[in-house]
Amino acid sequence: MKGKKIKYPDCAILVFSKAPVVGQVNTRLVPYITAEQAASLHEELTHNRLRMCTTADLCDVQLWCSPDTRHPFFFDCRQRYGVQLHTQNGNDLGERMSAALQTMLGRYKKIIIIGTDAPALDIDTIDAVVNQLEHSDIVLVPAEDGGYVLLGASKHHQDLLVDVPWGTESVLASTVCNIERLGLSYSLLGECWDVDRPEDLERYKSWLVTT
Repeated sequence: MKGKKIKYPDCAILVFSKAPVVGQVNTRLVPYITAEQAASLHEELTHNRLRMCTTADLCDVQLWCSPDTRHPFFFDCRQRYGVQLHTQNGNDLGERMSAALQTMLGRYKKIIIIGTDAPALDIDTIDAVVNQLEHSDIVLVPAEDGGYVLLGASKHHQDLLVDVPWGTESVLASTVCNIERLGLSYSLLGECWDVDRPEDLERYKSWLVTT
């Protein structure tokens, strides 16, 4: 990303991704597809996400890796897309996102965290989030299953993501409760779907045909 003229130099997109280890990614989709196919799908979604973010020249893009940056897939992504690699640190997703926010909000005014499994989350929505962060401390893009596919922040608090029941339909509601309890301002943008359940696979295939 260095040397590129970007639209928002005070913002960074942090793409959270797991190493594509067979049997450890997209596990909810198995046995509807094989563990090997699930790992390949994860690689495909990660490539699609990084390609979209890095070609838009919107802001800096970083790849935040779990469990660390050493998997060959991450090195390939760094070479292909010119992204910095960072290790996710923490015992659960909330701790990992919180640690990343705390670190990067010291370097940027706005941080956007996204995963790789919401292919319909487009660059126009991310652009809208960046602008909304001028008025809100936190911006969320809800998912259909009760979670969210994007977290944007211009402020951070160590209790922002505590006691959130990750992987349940209460993720969004619990996060909003934390935000309100801490007295932070927030905005919710339009809902987006992600590839999490077997029926989402057909939706994803249909989406690929139309894009």
